[in-house]
Amino acid sequence: MREPAIMFRLPPQVLSNVAVLAERLDISVNIVAKLIVTREIMQIPAMLEEHDRQLANMHHFLRELAFRNEEFFSGRKGAAAQAIAEKLHEVIAALDAIRDAAFIRPSTFIADLIRNHDERPVQKSLRV
Repeated sequence: MREPAIMFRLPPQVLSNVAVLAERLDISVNIVAKLIVTREIMQIPAMLEEHDRQLANMHHFLRELAFRNEEFFSGRKGAAAQAIAEKLHEVIAALDAIRDAAFIRPSTFIADLIRNHDERPVQKSLRV
């Protein structure tokens, strides 16, 4: 079997499996690869949503823990208790900043790339 030309590198065992599938479906290896990549890319929003949910859970737990400890130490007298309370306040602020920075904002970048590619007037396949 002749090595198919493909727009990106794949390990030989993967390329041969993709080539067999492409031949069986009578389409180019590049189209099979594009369909696989598109399918995987479309799963990214769900993964990011789960990541954000888990991050929110961790943020909530750590913030609550820091808040409770800050509350406990703020009722105490002494320089050490005051220093701990101040440090915990810094931890709460840092956790809030991390949460704000990591929040997933919706983006259509990937969908736009795929749509722009699919809407081209002429699409060429590197079929060998």
